[in-house]
Amino acid sequence: MRFHDISRDNMLNGDGLRAVLWVAGCSHQCKDCHNPITWDINGGVPFDEAAEKELFEALSPSYISGITFSGGDPLHIKNRDEVGRLIEKI
Repeated sequence: MRFHDISRDNMLNGDGLRAVLWVAGCSHQCKDCHNPITWDINGGVPFDEAAEKELFEALSPSYISGITFSGGDPLHIKNRDEVGRLIEKI
């Protein structure tokens, strides 16, 4: 899986303050999409151990309500397995 960003303390993408993982890859290409830069499955950077550590650090404060998976399409065929494993870890 590749990703574009990990947002901390985000209050625009779900209830409360959240961490947001912006994954790469989307085949829907919706008209008026807010994030067309995330459509390319080869865009962004690899989601590696350092990125996972950064994400878990973003989730660690007690005031964080949860995580939002955005992008791109977290359920794109090339993202599903890794997103699923990540959800299990969380």
